[in-house]
Amino acid sequence: MEAFFMQEQKIVGTNCYNCLYISKKEEIVDLKELNSQGGIDPKTSEEMQRAQTADLITLPGGMKTDAESKKFCTYEKIKMYVTVRMCCGYWDNAGVKRPWKK
Repeated sequence: MEAFFMQEQKIVGTNCYNCLYISKKEEIVDLKELNSQGGIDPKTSEEMQRAQTADLITLPGGMKTDAESKKFCTYEKIKMYVTVRMCCGYWDNAGVKRPWKK
């Protein structure tokens, strides 16, 4: 009998969907919610301020159809819906290597 070992998933690029602050609940996104590159723009001035502080961006080179769903970012300083086409300055993942931390 072969032993089965789970391999960590290789992270290719950073986006909200492979960040440790993303909720597990995936929701259908309405195309009307999306900007032209598949991200969700802030809706209120408070959201706009949080997005600006976090540098919450929509990654270049995408289209609305690239984002079929949205998830909620649970990070205290974000707390907004995001798509796979987005990323911010607070992005993190449990598998990240930080050489200054032992």
